Amino acid sequence: MSSPVEPPGTAVEGVTRVALPIGVNAVESVNMYVLADGDRVTITDCGVWRPDLPDGGLGALADGLNGAGYALRDVSRILVTHAHIDHYGLAGRLMELTGAELSMHAMTDLDCEKYRHPDTARARLRDTYADHGVSEAERMDLADHLTRWLPYLYSVVEASRRLRGDEQIEIGGDRWEVVHTPGHSLGHVCLWSPVREVLLSGDHLLPGITPPVTFERGFDADPLRSYLDSLRRIADLGPRLVYPGHGRPFGDAVGRIEAILRNKMRRLEKIRRAVQERPRTVTELADLLVAKAILAHQRQLAISETLAHIAYLRWSGAVERRTRPDGVYEWYATGDAPLDVAGVLAGS
Repeated sequence: MSSPVEPPGTAVEGVTRVALPIGVNAVESVNMYVLADGDRVTITDCGVWRPDLPDGGLGALADGLNGAGYALRDVSRILVTHAHIDHYGLAGRLMELTGAELSMHAMTDLDCEKYRHPDTARARLRDTYADHGVSEAERMDLADHLTRWLPYLYSVVEASRRLRGDEQIEIGGDRWEVVHTPGHSLGHVCLWSPVREVLLSGDHLLPGITPPVTFERGFDADPLRSYLDSLRRIADLGPRLVYPGHGRPFGDAVGRIEAILRNKMRRLEKIRRAVQERPRTVTELADLLVAKAILAHQRQLAISETLAHIAYLRWSGAVERRTRPDGVYEWYATGDAPLDVAGVLAGS
């Protein structure tokens, strides 16, 4: 596989983007970044294990390395921005072949535990959906979201270097800083080069689409607030150039962050107003936000994102829940004050 041709003004010496094919749940590809480090190489994210291919998907990865002037044996370090399978699925096989160190945030242990015990994870999801009014037939299908991804995970491996944020990593004579950016994933990290003003953003900041921020029991109690706080932290850095986990590199990171913040605040305000009209369940709110999705993974995302928005409003004091006679949670308004959109955009 040849490396993609970057848009004018976005090429960075020693950083090569390789778009690895995925083809699962409408995810077409994921970006692996090859970071030159003398005669060795660091890669960030590594795509999925492909059980349908004789080489398990290693051929595309090796071609990308070759395009950057390296071979598979030169990989000494794998840094995974977050342990979602499209970014992490091939890590175990790469470690077997190369002996490379795997660096991930310590909170990715939660994802690894879910992959080790998928039946427990599915049961937890079904319980969540039941509490929020999803029919029995539908919640069985929605809880199988993880099942659809698991064949693309070669093995479950924990980090050999556990990150917590604010570490400094030397690569090719440059200093890259680890920035913990929870929201899309509790263990998400970005890599930031202060000298180059370049951010390897994983799924924290993407061109064209707003990364999903979903709620899952046992993870972050208020993931949307975590995400908005993380966005402001990146905005304060003021990246000149963003190398995302999906799609092409782009500039004007602050403008993109402001657009995402406005989008999230519009959704929060729409939910708040809907709950003010009358108490509603999460499934009712999800259908207000988006047309009822036909595909299971779309429906699953819609409900999980709505849960994240409701959690934000709950911990802001704008809504609260009660249990209906049928055992389903419904949400009601606790005040009439609009959300402080200006304050959120300003970071106050």
